Amino acid sequence: MAEQKVAIVTGAARPWGIGFAVAQGLAQKGLDVAIADLREDWGNESARKIAAESGRRVIFVKTDVTSRASVGAAVERVARELGRIDVLANVAGIIIPEPLEKMTDEGFDKQINVNLRGTALFCQAVIPHMRAAGGGRIVNIASGAAYQPLLQQCIYSATKAGVVALSRVLARELTRDKIVVTVVAPGATGTAMGKEGPPEPGDHARLIPHMPWGRVLEPSEIADVVIYAATNPSHILTGQVLHCYGGAYMV
Repeated sequence: MAEQKVAIVTGAARPWGIGFAVAQGLAQKGLDVAIADLREDWGNESARKIAAESGRRVIFVKTDVTSRASVGAAVERVARELGRIDVLANVAGIIIPEPLEKMTDEGFDKQINVNLRGTALFCQAVIPHMRAAGGGRIVNIASGAAYQPLLQQCIYSATKAGVVALSRVLARELTRDKIVVTVVAPGATGTAMGKEGPPEPGDHARLIPHMPWGRVLEPSEIADVVIYAATNPSHILTGQVLHCYGGAYMV
């Protein structure tokens, strides 16, 4: 009998975000799930909700993705409590929309540390566990901003382009370990990224004219692609970027 598979999803505490939808979808596919996030209030509630809906083991692990010690401790706890690690979905991200000339040191550091360093640290920490399990799936979240020049997103775009480059090299390095690394690059999605609260009517009004279907994307739509990459048994997606823009631009 095959062992129960286990996934870690970073940035999955907020119930309106892509990370939550990914964690929810993976649990519905039959995986046990660890939510790695800083927000204990949202994280614990999200874990309870997903566990109740799916019947799977779902835990919240308070994690600072920018800290090597915190990431390492989180990964070891997941391996200890859930038994193994088969999937990592790096969804945690932050955006500070400012022109480059106005970007502060804090703005530089937060975006680089969360978006790029955090992704790299989690990848680094799970590799030995995936190798021990005989393989695994890593799905890193980039952004359409890595490919399109979006105003006031200079540093954010650079970090997401870095995620793409990191993932491609990692995909090549890990083929011998049967670890598949895929990138998902979302377009405009109704997640309230950069805000503390949930999305509100009008948050994305300026984007609607650029969306062929007349609306921004739903977190669940991006999650469907992440879940496909995380659970597809083939190696065919390794090193690939899956572009999810709803036709707003085409790559």
